[in-house]
Amino acid sequence: MENTQSEIDKMFMRRCIELAQKSWDGGDAPFGSLVAKGDVLVAEGLNEASTKVSEHAEVISLHNAHNVVGSSDLTGHTLYTSCEPCPMCSFMIREYKISRVVFALTSPFMGGFTKWDILQDEEIEQFKPFFGSPPEVVAGFLEKESKEVMKNTPFWMFGSDVKNH
Repeated sequence: MENTQSEIDKMFMRRCIELAQKSWDGGDAPFGSLVAKGDVLVAEGLNEASTKVSEHAEVISLHNAHNVVGSSDLTGHTLYTSCEPCPMCSFMIREYKISRVVFALTSPFMGGFTKWDILQDEEIEQFKPFFGSPPEVVAGFLEKESKEVMKNTPFWMFGSDVKNH
């Protein structure tokens, strides 16, 4: 039986949630990310921003995918992440030409999709070959499960219920 996109998305988002927990257990912020092509895992990334501020989980998974694929053009790939990418990560997603982004928790204070429209910005696409087309975005996927990792951390500002904090 062939995996449906929903089953694939669940599998990879659950892995991002595991990576977020592993990041937290290792002393960093609870974020995890991975890059996949179809149902094939290409690369993963843990958050390492406590040692180097630019080392967000998304950035690390994108760089790792680049090393695996051998190209900065990740068209046809999906980036999964436990939390909405920030502006820095969102620009990198656009530069790596990721076709699809799936994230669990929204980031209404700093998200590159809900706060700023970087992921959906069509104007920057004109600067080819630097930026790719806006990716398809699936927001709030397995949000409740991802929020569980955050419950014992000071990171209350993520998710659709932050106004109820």
